[in-house]
Amino acid sequence: MTDFYKKKIHMVGMKGVGMTALAELLLSHGAIITGSDVKEKFHTDLVLKRLKIAPRLFSAKNITPKTDLIIYSSAYPEDHLERQKAKKLGIKEMSYAEALSEIFNKKIGIMIAGSHGKTTTTALLGHIMAAAGMDPTVIVGGTVIAWDSNVRIGKSEWMVVEGDEYQKKFLNFKPAYLLITNIDYDHPDTFSDRTSYRAAFKKLIRQTRKKVFNAEILKPLNQKVLKRFKSKYLLGEHNQKNLTLVLAATQELNISDENIKKGLLEFRGVRRRMEIYAQSGNMVIMDDYAHHPAEISATLKAVRARWPRHKITAIFQPHTFSRTKALLSEFAAAFKDADEIFLVPTYSSARENIEGGEGMDEMLYGAVKKNNKNCFKGLPSEKTLAGGKGKRLIITMGAGDLWQFARKLAGKIRN
Repeated sequence: MTDFYKKKIHMVGMKGVGMTALAELLLSHGAIITGSDVKEKFHTDLVLKRLKIAPRLFSAKNITPKTDLIIYSSAYPEDHLERQKAKKLGIKEMSYAEALSEIFNKKIGIMIAGSHGKTTTTALLGHIMAAAGMDPTVIVGGTVIAWDSNVRIGKSEWMVVEGDEYQKKFLNFKPAYLLITNIDYDHPDTFSDRTSYRAAFKKLIRQTRKKVFNAEILKPLNQKVLKRFKSKYLLGEHNQKNLTLVLAATQELNISDENIKKGLLEFRGVRRRMEIYAQSGNMVIMDDYAHHPAEISATLKAVRARWPRHKITAIFQPHTFSRTKALLSEFAAAFKDADEIFLVPTYSSARENIEGGEGMDEMLYGAVKKNNKNCFKGLPSEKTLAGGKGKRLIITMGAGDLWQFARKLAGKIRN
């Protein structure tokens, strides 16, 4: 087991959501942290600023013989210039998942895994456990608004983490309890087919030490129960299912109804999960992380139910060409609850070879256009979005940087 106390740790690709959470956790363990990334603006920049960590630009010069350990994001393979320098100097390297599991596996660990909804579910359970006085450490794949962070540092033996199935990273962990939100094929660049994808979850289930809660087989709670435990930040049927899963776990943990309600009251959502940036007059501007067809469909359905009289404009930025190619027919049907759709170029992952991928944007446009005549290519102008009469809701969607456009637009609306 690695002892992080007083270790000089350099984090390669530290602007990632998980990496910033791990940085804060390692600081609480007494580590000395530096890190590097690209110049591009990330929504995690505010977290790093609060931690007083200034990421450097990638450079081999960042790695010196005084560095004790390298922790790297899986987006940066072993031929990355900083990792090559570390190898040359004989410095130990660990992936994000390996480092986090070193801490998690010593705790009474609860993992939330699944294709969709795990970020909100992790934050929700963390809030309720904290309200119950269990003082858990919680690692979330997004900034929890009430905490202004993607990590909560607790002092107890309880630890709650969001599990990432990409590259089977969650198999580094040995949870006591496992919550599975859903299993819906994704990451075709890692999993060749649906069978291999489900096989990874089956292996995770086998290495869970106490109990598994699977939303796919849980009996849905009736509306009377859901009304007792409600939150205005849990819109849509998908979030009701997430809540059902959390309530099953809290029952196992003997958390009282009073503390569940207290936790729900303190929960204010997660950034980039149906996050409202501006609401003024007839205009609503919001952003969501949805980048898988099932997530897009569920989010738009929830938005339509909440704002039934608004004209809904969805601006979508695909994430990875491989996902678009594998799930093209699902993407084509995902936007039925939007009145108009704008498709912007793909935000390609650092881990993906973009050669030959450019044609996927055109294929996606053609597929979506068949089902939605009001489908357009490119980012709409602010004038286009502000024009027209009646109630409007504009939602940016995707795992890339489109949220910055929504923020800018919201600022102009507020002013």
